[in-house]
Amino acid sequence: MRKKIRIVVLLFACMMVTGTMAACSNNDNDDIETVISQDQLPEAAKTFISEYYSSETIRSVKREMDSGVLLYEVDFTNGHEVTFNSKGEWVEVDAPDGQSIHDGIIPAEIQTYLEANYQGYGVNDITKTGAGYEVELVSGVDLLFDAQGDFIRVDK
Repeated sequence: MRKKIRIVVLLFACMMVTGTMAACSNNDNDDIETVISQDQLPEAAKTFISEYYSSETIRSVKREMDSGVLLYEVDFTNGHEVTFNSKGEWVEVDAPDGQSIHDGIIPAEIQTYLEANYQGYGVNDITKTGAGYEVELVSGVDLLFDAQGDFIRVDK
């Protein structure tokens, strides 16, 4: 019985040490987030905001390093969020559940596909990826498109 208790205690201690080491190995300098003013955004991001969110109030603007990649995150009081890359190009546009993002943000090829196949369903979230676009409809359906906006598949 004592041998079993020692083994359990030893295993628990190993798990604690391993978890602590994993937590310490994460370089805190990789994920730095700083609150900034809207004026500090790249010009392209400011233009995007004035085009699609001119009537909305900005809640916060953050500049962050995410695994060595510079991103800007803009949160609006209406719950919408836009993430921009270092050049000020949008990489993700997200609306609160049940709401749609502005149609003009969606690339024309994707918009045409959606109108033909998912008429009446708004886009809740669109994300640019290395391979193309991920689109989440308000209904919860996730669609994948290539970089040219051609439909690939429903993502499950």
